Amino acid sequence: MQTPPLPANEAQRLSRLHGLNVLDTLPQKAFDDISALAQLICGTPVALITLIDQNRQWFKSRIGIDEPEIPRELAFCSHAILEPDNVMVVENLSHDSRFNDHPFVAGAPDVRFYAGAPIVTHDGFALGTVCVVDSKARTLQADQLDALRRLASLVVSLLEHESVRMAEATRTSEAWRLQHEELTAMAIAGLDLQVYIDPNYLIQHVNDTYLAYWGGTREDIIGRHIAERVGDDAFRNIIQPQLARALAGESVSYTRKTDFPARGSRHVEVALLPVRNARGEITGAVMRAQDVQETRAREAQLQQTVALLEQRTMEQERFIHIISHDLREPINTVNNFASLLVTDHQEELSPSARRYLSFVQSGGQRMSFLLDDLLHFVRLDSRTVQLRPVEVSRLMQQIEVDLAPAISRMDGRLDYHPQPTVMADESLLRIVLKNLASNGLKFSRRGVPPVVHTTVEQVDGGHRIHVSDNGIGIATDHQHDIFDMFKRLHTRKHYEGTGLGLSICRRIAQLHGGHMSVQSVPGEGSRFTLHLPAAPAAPHLE
Repeated sequence: MQTPPLPANEAQRLSRLHGLNVLDTLPQKAFDDISALAQLICGTPVALITLIDQNRQWFKSRIGIDEPEIPRELAFCSHAILEPDNVMVVENLSHDSRFNDHPFVAGAPDVRFYAGAPIVTHDGFALGTVCVVDSKARTLQADQLDALRRLASLVVSLLEHESVRMAEATRTSEAWRLQHEELTAMAIAGLDLQVYIDPNYLIQHVNDTYLAYWGGTREDIIGRHIAERVGDDAFRNIIQPQLARALAGESVSYTRKTDFPARGSRHVEVALLPVRNARGEITGAVMRAQDVQETRAREAQLQQTVALLEQRTMEQERFIHIISHDLREPINTVNNFASLLVTDHQEELSPSARRYLSFVQSGGQRMSFLLDDLLHFVRLDSRTVQLRPVEVSRLMQQIEVDLAPAISRMDGRLDYHPQPTVMADESLLRIVLKNLASNGLKFSRRGVPPVVHTTVEQVDGGHRIHVSDNGIGIATDHQHDIFDMFKRLHTRKHYEGTGLGLSICRRIAQLHGGHMSVQSVPGEGSRFTLHLPAAPAAPHLE
């Protein structure tokens, strides 16, 4: 296992981290919402907000694991913070020399995938990451990586806002410590003090933050009844019942929305704590009101994002319904009546009419094929992959029967023999192999009978399924984007197709935690490879 070096600015980085006073704090909903959003966007069982301390990695938020921290030398994030400007992605940790003998990779919990976006302060210190982890190898799209970066930036904003607030509280607490012995005890406890109220509900001390929100001077406020500041109704119905509990010795907290004369309407979290003298007698209560308006706004923004994702899922389901019912019916009608015209009335039509009718037939068939491919593609995201042992040679026998008309027409053949068993979803794997075999027959060279050869190669961490042909091949400058949706390299006049087949193959590979690749020589043929990871062990990550 490779131990990461320390960042060049390690001493300053640790000082900046400790200055935020966030380590070992309690969970907060805003941070947990960010972790939940990272998990939703990336589709992983584990999502974390991590901070790298001197000897440990501590989790400010965690989904999918129980431990609150791990030793720093075991943290993948210790590598990620070395490049603050980049999202670190390791698609298969067992194939990376830095991690292949890592105890979390070589043994339980059998981690395979990691992606971490550094949490970088405005002055350039990488403190930790927003990261996602999985027990199977996978890839992330560009929009998913960008979302991780944005979530890491949101974490920085929350941390630095909290730091400024606590710094203000620390300065105010120190001033009060010199004025009142009861406040000294509270300052030592680390509370963000705003106002000290005696048992008669009279205000005895306020801090600058209180004045900034409520307006006025200390001379206007000290010695006045708190009802004069908040109003009689708010005092009787909200504040007095809570203060009475605090003056009886109980710690109280609640949330309310307050209209501040100098700041407007704000959400605040209020804490009331009884203050005792040296004899243990209650001499008043400290009220601390923390402004959480910005945090609430960020939480609302996160909730809107989640709602938008849910809406898009519903729109996709509606799209699938339209394809399945509203579009297929008229297309089937066109195809059926075009076939009847050819069967029953072709001899009655003029040559030009027969030619036009052939255009209708081929167009209708293309649209039917396109709908089939679109349905395959959009339904993949909601498909649960069911892994089990699959014999590739048996699947190829079935595919050979399906493609018999094309094989006969092209005078081609499918070449396969008994192969190692792979772990895959059989129906999805069949779609991939049928697409690749069909392409191998279709994109043949003139005068050369097409031959499609399928082999399975067992490798460390899984299998590779190769589908090779002796066709026209693919130009080098097109090989990197042939898996994009609707990507066609040839016109329909020469080769039929929807441009979705290879996109479907790539998406199925991703659902298995694998990927697709291609090697091709123009004029000689192509070899497409489906990289399948080994079957994942029973999950230990949750």
